[in-house]
Amino acid sequence: MLKKNIKDLKSTLEKIDNKDFQNVLDNCKALIFKSIKNKKKLFFCGNGGSAAEAQHMAAEYAGNLDCKNNRRPLPAIALTTDTSFITAWSNDFSFDEIFSRQLEALGNENDLLIVYSTSGNSKNLIRACLKAIELKIIIIGFLGNDGGKIKKYCKESLIIPSDSTPRIQECHTLLGHTLCREVEKSLGF
Repeated sequence: MLKKNIKDLKSTLEKIDNKDFQNVLDNCKALIFKSIKNKKKLFFCGNGGSAAEAQHMAAEYAGNLDCKNNRRPLPAIALTTDTSFITAWSNDFSFDEIFSRQLEALGNENDLLIVYSTSGNSKNLIRACLKAIELKIIIIGFLGNDGGKIKKYCKESLIIPSDSTPRIQECHTLLGHTLCREVEKSLGF
């Protein structure tokens, strides 16, 4: 099983190892860099494993990517971590609004929303994107398959051309780490 998974991951990585994908990655880096330089916040969201990835990447920015490179914290918030809010709002109103409601409370124009979704079709993430557009928050998508419905809301989308959730998530982690390090370097860390 391990050999098959490694082979599948290599095959997926080869599909994104090209100039066009690198250009999208560079554009994402520029958007994140600009947001941080302009003292804006980074918001992260996703469901399930993508929620865990959103939390992981928010921690990389707020903490640091490598403990050997202690740098100042960067303003990053995972919208997946406030269980009191998420469970209360889901129970009393709608799970579809758990991220959009938090963006409404915390977001400002030119902040940046990073959305993780293997399908690109989650209702609560679509609602978050719509709220972000309303608030003039920039959106980057870490997506899978063909990008789903979410890709049309994103200024930039890193779409992993696979229908395998584990391979998409593994690529998202690699890309997230790569972006974070590139942003750190751009900021002089």
